Amino acid sequence: MSVHEVKLERLRDIGMKEFSTFGRIIGRDEDTEEGKYDLHPIDAKAAVDNDMIKAYWDLIPFELTDQERFSMGMLFLKSKKPGEPLDWTECHKQTNEFFFPLGGKQLIFVCCPPMAKPDPAKTRAFIVGPDEGVMLGKGTWHYPPFALNGITPCLMPRYGKLAPYQGGKVTHAFGKDWPTEGPGWIKGAMHALDTEFYGGDYSDDEYNIQIVF
Repeated sequence: MSVHEVKLERLRDIGMKEFSTFGRIIGRDEDTEEGKYDLHPIDAKAAVDNDMIKAYWDLIPFELTDQERFSMGMLFLKSKKPGEPLDWTECHKQTNEFFFPLGGKQLIFVCCPPMAKPDPAKTRAFIVGPDEGVMLGKGTWHYPPFALNGITPCLMPRYGKLAPYQGGKVTHAFGKDWPTEGPGWIKGAMHALDTEFYGGDYSDDEYNIQIVF
């Protein structure tokens, strides 16, 4: 079993355009970012900028349809032992997930850009927070975020193909049947449909990541 070492990086040192292969950084002054690229579809300017507030009201114009759903989740992330290998990953091909650490804390996120199979050589690990969060792009491979130190509360909104899993090999939602078989599906929980798991107990594929601090 080969283990690929990934250096831990501070998200605050990464530009928004560079991170756009994984998702979108949220919490920075948008006036410092110019141009249009993936998940940055508009050259954002503040709608209001006065002595009370500076506000951006529509950074990503999501179009509401009857084929997608919004869900507000709350996580209490736990830490992992330094150097503990991560042997699986997942991606949600039709759902965006947002992660905002609260309480002035930070989280660690291990991500790989959207592709048919996750590539350890293209996988990166980020310290996120305390003053910004991220939105994962659809199809971004990721290990669930975990805390840097102690319990970390994290707000998790989601938007996309979401439906409660009631058991069985398929779940009917949005006018079609979705494969929902395997250990990653939790009965009664709201799941992102069209989710793929890779490695670990989910498949025979090998994906072993070790974070280097």
